[in-house]
Amino acid sequence: MRSPRRQMQPFTRRWSAGKPSITIVLLAVHGGAFAAQFVIEFLQNNHFIQLDPLSSLLGLNAATALAGAWWQFLTFPFLHDGPWPFHVLTNMLLLYFAGREVEPIVGPRHFLSLYLGGIALGAATHFFALPGETLVGVSAGVAALLAAYSTILPELEVTADLFFILPLRLRAKYIALFVTLVAVALSVTFAGAMIGPASIVTGALFGWLYVKQLGYGNPLALQRYIFSRRQRAERLERMNAAQFISVEIDPILEKIGREGMQSLTRAERKILKKGREKIVAKGASK
Repeated sequence: MRSPRRQMQPFTRRWSAGKPSITIVLLAVHGGAFAAQFVIEFLQNNHFIQLDPLSSLLGLNAATALAGAWWQFLTFPFLHDGPWPFHVLTNMLLLYFAGREVEPIVGPRHFLSLYLGGIALGAATHFFALPGETLVGVSAGVAALLAAYSTILPELEVTADLFFILPLRLRAKYIALFVTLVAVALSVTFAGAMIGPASIVTGALFGWLYVKQLGYGNPLALQRYIFSRRQRAERLERMNAAQFISVEIDPILEKIGREGMQSLTRAERKILKKGREKIVAKGASK
């Protein structure tokens, strides 16, 4: 799934030699947890041990958590939907490919904040949106990393073999969008409740917003508006009285002559007030 090195952005750094990456640690932890889950469920199914299903004990369910099973808020990420390993394999593959690029760029602290924040907010969404369904896995955290990956490296070309047969090439910016749309479709059809499709959507949104506030990706319309307002305010502040009158006041005076004082907008009235202040300040400085 990883693109050829020649297509990578120049700021994509390699992991430092000798330092364990958060991505590899997470892969090892979740891989070990699923191996333990597989063994326990195998023993349960063959009646070697008598335990309640792990999902009811350790998965996050609003009813049982509120009844006193508070540990479910901590244990649900270490379970995955079984018995087939499709859920855990998908999560771990996506975690590896997204983490391989995102962690060296944002650093371990922000990387872990993305992952854990996505899981926590995704769990909260599932808790309130589907209180009767049990949640397992780290899909929301992985979705947050995918959204960060797509935002930081939007034009990076990714190659993969669909179903290990069909070659597929697409830009990174479409990956998180595709995953989010699939999660929305699952939410609408009430399918795959245990993997938390609503939590995946929340996790992806969180990851996108998180790296946005770090300064990655194109600025939002609101950010552009705020920046434009700030730039204009600074430009007006730098003008002397003569420049301000010529550039800002004269067009407003012409408008008053054509349409009357009542035609002025609130912003134009503020400009007139600002002009008076500059003229007063100029007179006081003499």
